[in-house]
Amino acid sequence: MVSENKKFEHHFYKVNGCGCVYSLVDNKGIIHLNAVISPDKEGDCQSQTFSVLKRLHAILEKERMLGSVAHQTVFLRNIGDKQLVRKLMIDYYGDNLPVITYVPQCPCDKDLFLVIEVHAIHGETKRVRFLRHDEHAITIDYSNISIGYFGDLIPDEKPVGAYHRAFNSFAKMRDILDKNGFSITNLLRTWIYQGNILLSEGKTQRYKELNRARTVFFEGTRFLENLVPETIQRTVYPASTGIGSDDVDVRLSAMAIQTQRKDVLAIPLENPEQTPAFDYGEVYSPQSPKFSRAMAVSYDDCCSIYVSGTASIINSETVFIDDIEGQTNQTLDNIKALISGDNMKKHGIEGYDAYLNNFCSARVYIKYPSDVEKVRAICEKKMGNTPVVYTISDICRDDLLVEIEGVVSCQRLAK
Repeated sequence: MVSENKKFEHHFYKVNGCGCVYSLVDNKGIIHLNAVISPDKEGDCQSQTFSVLKRLHAILEKERMLGSVAHQTVFLRNIGDKQLVRKLMIDYYGDNLPVITYVPQCPCDKDLFLVIEVHAIHGETKRVRFLRHDEHAITIDYSNISIGYFGDLIPDEKPVGAYHRAFNSFAKMRDILDKNGFSITNLLRTWIYQGNILLSEGKTQRYKELNRARTVFFEGTRFLENLVPETIQRTVYPASTGIGSDDVDVRLSAMAIQTQRKDVLAIPLENPEQTPAFDYGEVYSPQSPKFSRAMAVSYDDCCSIYVSGTASIINSETVFIDDIEGQTNQTLDNIKALISGDNMKKHGIEGYDAYLNNFCSARVYIKYPSDVEKVRAICEKKMGNTPVVYTISDICRDDLLVEIEGVVSCQRLAK
């Protein structure tokens, strides 16, 4: 099925096939495939992993993208299954192993042991070069641009406490960036999965300690300095998601970009209806969350918008408390305003417009299993035939019931 967004159908397709939904984005000869794949419901974790890989293989073979998977996220019902799933993934991919992050978040379908999200890149008319460093790092070069994916970064054994373990994870992220030709300044997007995110930690809260660690670690860093237009004078932070997970620890994954091309722009987006997260008051966290609402990257008349974890917040206040439908609609309205042509133009991105059905892929985190069907119905109505991962997770505030993130693709409008 081709996306109903006819304005963009020449470069952006959504497909029903091989037992799942996936999207294809053609960025001037570079093809990006995004897929969310669920297994057959029968059987144990091993058989469901084989089922997922069978469906993935069918998609990659159909789209002529075998050997092109760059990164993958595995959402696990039980983190104790990680080593089994990891071994099966290593056996399947062989020398083409992508970066894989294993997230302890239960899929919303209680019969599933796992769901995977996959991103593959292939050069249809241009050369794409993969440098597969190890299972935690990969560099992809195309069109004189280098993209780095880094995943499953877990702190060392010695640090104790939410602050020190988070800080150690950020340090490991910095080290792996440095080791593979990037620096912390090249960060475009981060994902932070924190176990027991809402629990107390001494006299404070684990999520607040995470924000304190991030603030201290990021202090003085000038992110994406050579890609951000000089008209943007404020401090720039990567897009990010900080979300709960089912174990007790923290793990990170990240995306970085570097290029000498002068036409590549990276522009942080803020929502006109929301206070920037990095300006939140102390009531939410003594050290505010240091991230942008989204990061837009444009070149070759195409724009990819990396939407941070977004929730039902106006200014800095939670709205529609105890109302899951209200929160889901407000969250999507916030994203709609964030990615709109008017908002992009206000931030200096000329000639683009995007809508909710421009999502290439999305993740929807839901606090209570009883709310899943209501959330799913709203998302399917407003986001169309988008590949979406639905998982059960605590959100960073106790009164938030749902959080949504993802990647949006749009093309420069014809004049």
